[in-house]
Amino acid sequence: MAINDKEWGNIIKFYGSYTHATASPSLPYCVFSTVNEDGTPRVAPYTSLILGDNSNGFYFDELSHHTSANLERDQKICVLVVKNSKWFWIKTVILGRYDHPPGIRMMGTVGERREATKEESDAFKRPLNCLKYFKGYEPIWGFMKYGREIFFDSFDTVKCRTLREIEAI
Repeated sequence: MAINDKEWGNIIKFYGSYTHATASPSLPYCVFSTVNEDGTPRVAPYTSLILGDNSNGFYFDELSHHTSANLERDQKICVLVVKNSKWFWIKTVILGRYDHPPGIRMMGTVGERREATKEESDAFKRPLNCLKYFKGYEPIWGFMKYGREIFFDSFDTVKCRTLREIEAI
């Protein structure tokens, strides 16, 4: 099932116009899920996901050796994006319900590892410019050069029980 333009627009809206979770505490949090060689699952946090047009994205593939190795062998990936806004969670706790899903799972495949374009690199580093003078910038983000495209072909929303459903258990 392909993701249509309206659905992709809603995913982009949910994700926000930011490139990664480090720029603001209200940005979504991403977890990449792959499969190890022995068939066991592997999850890793990522902060470099950039969503583009036509149900695709790009991320920098520099930090997790295991995730990279898994994707060399099997290009299938699931990306979980979780809302990280403290106001969303405070409102949810106060009201005892979710106004909208707290997360989205996007499934797809990755392309070959390649050097990022200037546009991709700039989109990733723009929100981090204020941090580039700190000691940790270069070893954490400054060296990012290689990445992969992700081609998403399906998604589903994270569904959580309501307070009443939990109390009924």
